[in-house]
Parts: sequence; structure tokens; C-alpha cells
Amino acid sequence: SSGINAEYGGTVGEVSSLLEHTAGSDQEKKTCLDVAFRKALLNKVMSSDQVVRNYIELSFQSSKAGYCSPNTPYYVLADVFDCLTLDRCQEIFSYVEEKSELFASEVPANRNVVLRLCNDLIRRCSKSINTLFCGRIQIMLAKIFPISERSGLNLQSQFNLENITEYNTSSENTETPMETDSKEVTFLFYQTLWSIQDYFRNPNQISNDAHWKKMEDTVNEICRIFENYKHEGSCPVANEEAYFAKFLTSERLLTLQISDSNFRRHILVQILTLFQYLTGDVKFKPNKLVLSEPRKFWIRDTTNKIYSILSDTPPEGDKFVQHIKSILKYEEKWSKWKNEGCPSLSKAPDKTLQAKQKNLKRTVKAMDLSSDKFDLCNQTLTDLWNICPDNLAACQNSDRKFTPETFKFFEDAIEQLEPDSGVEKEYYLTNETAFVWRSLRLLARQSVPYFQHIQNTKNLTLTDNLQNIIMLIGKEYKKETGTENEMK
Repeated sequence: SSGINAEYGGTVGEVSSLLEHTAGSDQEKKTCLDVAFRKALLNKVMSSDQVVRNYIELSFQSSKAGYCSPNTPYYVLADVFDCLTLDRCQEIFSYVEEKSELFASEVPANRNVVLRLCNDLIRRCSKSINTLFCGRIQIMLAKIFPISERSGLNLQSQFNLENITEYNTSSENTETPMETDSKEVTFLFYQTLWSIQDYFRNPNQISNDAHWKKMEDTVNEICRIFENYKHEGSCPVANEEAYFAKFLTSERLLTLQISDSNFRRHILVQILTLFQYLTGDVKFKPNKLVLSEPRKFWIRDTTNKIYSILSDTPPEGDKFVQHIKSILKYEEKWSKWKNEGCPSLSKAPDKTLQAKQKNLKRTVKAMDLSSDKFDLCNQTLTDLWNICPDNLAACQNSDRKFTPETFKFFEDAIEQLEPDSGVEKEYYLTNETAFVWRSLRLLARQSVPYFQHIQNTKNLTLTDNLQNIIMLIGKEYKKETGTENEMK
């Protein structure tokens, strides 16, 4: 690793020259270089980001030239991100993004290393601070893996039940108006507004009539307040980026939040998503969650009301509504695709091309059924098939019986269990797991009555039971052959 440990990562030519002057076979050199790349990494991670990028690139070039194993660069890449801080990981991750096309064409084993690397980074990230970095990781994974990759699909429609929204649930006077011009915005509305998050977290609980009634009243109250409490104040710029992984739930912020366009849209779009789940065709949705006609009518009426509120919410309310409708429509198609078992999304081949390929197909020689010899258009297969043209006779051939006779199979074990054999117990065949397994299979096939002996000795171990059966087989064989006295 001294050659790789230089201040600069080096080039493939230098690696080649280093290997030429090293003694050993090609496989030994490749193994040594695999270890050297990962060992020298400890001295590289403290260098600048460019040095680290050059070092990773050198490992990929060496692997492409055949000097090290194909998976070594991926392990080096994973080790780099394990050693660096999250801030430096964000800088080095641009190299991974540049290699996305290479990763997409790699074998699954190497792609899985990248997948574990990205999942580890996401777990290290804060959902509220490193949102952009998490987005970059997700986009990169979408480029590497196909859309039908099952590791990225929630096939069973499971919900994140750990995403609990905490808020203040106690107050001395819930009817007291909060610091706002509207007397309807009370602490009771604050509790109502945040209580609906529990239904977003776990919609399946709405199958209970009591929960449905509470959810219906909560949505009606939110829509009523949002309609009466008109949006006022300055509107955010249309192209301004705004993202909040989770809003703060302090009651002191409620007045500002219901005046904020982003907050209103956040809550109302969540309700629309919930409605689509309740009315949509989801394969793994509980059977109890079947809506009656009055409930379906209420959802349709409330959906139109929510769209009206969103249209009146600046900026560009009508345009925002069209985007939301388009997204929910795509979500319906996505759910339908998963219900159908995630069929391939590849396009059907061109019929014209298929017709051309059909004409190019070679003609298969017809088989002469009157002949005793079959021609399978392959000399090796033809020879194997014609060894015995009658398949049934071949299966009944005595040469195909591989099951040994009971006594011959246990003969060595019987001799070991003899008192005067001189074999120590630890060397008995009955202590070998493979021998015990084969013995039980043989007894089950040819000597089923011996299993009655096991039932009568339930307190003994499997090995002890097998030893007793083997000794019993030996005694019966001696009686049948008349050699009991001689063997004694």
C-alpha cells in the first residue's frame, strides 16, 4: 500500500507498474491491492475533498483495468462515507451523483452496496435540517434502480405509525379566544386542528364509527374556520421555495399559521390525500373500511369545498389546484399498478420489427415419429435421449435405485455400539448431524415401525433414540442370519 499511500492518489499506470515489480500470482496481487485500497483510505479521508474524489476514482479505474476486484471500489466508497462528517458527505456525494449511470448498469450486488450507503446517510440526516440532502439521495436512488424495484415500493400499503404529532391537549378554558381578531379561533379549535394528524398517520382506524364521526366533525370545523378566517397580509412570492417537514404545534403560533398560505395548503392537501385513500381501490386496505353512500357523498362534497378554499388561497390558487388534481390522478394510477402486482412498464415491441424477426427464424426439422431414434437438433441432447427411448422403463431401471439396505447402511454404526468395539462415544457416527438426518430419512422410507420405539422413549434425546434403534436393528439382523452367537 506504500505506492497508493502517496500524497496524490496516483494513476492506473503507476498501479500497473507497482504490480509488475511485485512478486506473486495475479490473484495474490489482486487480493493485496483490494486490502491496500481500503487500508490506505485511513490516510486519505483527512485530506481535501478533491484528494478523496481522486482516490475513489483511482479505485474504479483499477477495477476497470482488472487490477482489483470489481466490488472493491464500492466498498471503498462506503468506507469513505462512514468516515466523514455529514457536511463533508454532502460535498463528496456529488461524485456519487456523477456515477449514477455506471451504478445503474452494475450487477445487483454492487448496487446493493450503494443502496445501503444511501440508506445509512438518510438515517444520519435530520428530517428538518438536511431535507435537501435527503432529496438528492432519493433522486439518485431513483436513477440507479428501476421504478419496479420492490425494495422501494410499499406493496402492502403500510403506514408510518411512529410519526406521532405532539401538541398541547390540556387547557384551563378551551373556549377562551386566542390572540386573534376572530373569536372562533379558540384553544378548542387548536386541539381540533392538530388532532386530525392522528388520522393521517393511521387512516385504517376510521373504520370505527366513533372515529369516523370525530374525523368528519374535525374536517368540517377546519373547512369552516378556513372559509371564515380569510387569508390576509403579504403573500409569498410565487417562485419562492418553501419546505417544512413538520410544522410547530405551539398554540401561540396558531394565529400566524392559519394566516399562512403554506400551512393552509399543507393541511388541506393532507385531507385530500386521506379522502383518496378512503375512496380509492387499495389492495391491502381493510375490508371494514368500506364507505356507505352517505359517506361517499360527504367526501365528494367536502372535496369540492376544499378545492374552492385552495383556489381562494394566494398565490396562484387556481394553478395550485390543477397541480394537486394532476398529482392525485397520477397517485391513482400508481395505486392501480401496485394492485395489479407491479407488471413491467416496458413498452411492447414494434410489430414491424417482430415480423422481420419472425421471418429470420430458422426452420425446425420435423421429427420422424416412425423412427426409433429421436433427433432433438442437438447432438448431445439427442445422444442422451436415445440411451433409453422408453422413459418409463428408464425410471424403473434397477440402476436408478440409490436407497441402501437398512443393515448395510447401519453396519458401521452397529459395530461402534458393540461393548467391546473400543470406540469412544465422541467418535460415534450418531453424533454427526448429517448421519442422523440420513438415518431418519432411511427409517421413514423402509422401517416405519421403528418410530414406535421413539414414542415409547420420549425422555431420551434424538441421538440416544437413534442408538437404541440401531442396536435393535443389529439384534434383529443377528437373529435372522443366525450369527448372534458367533458375534458374541
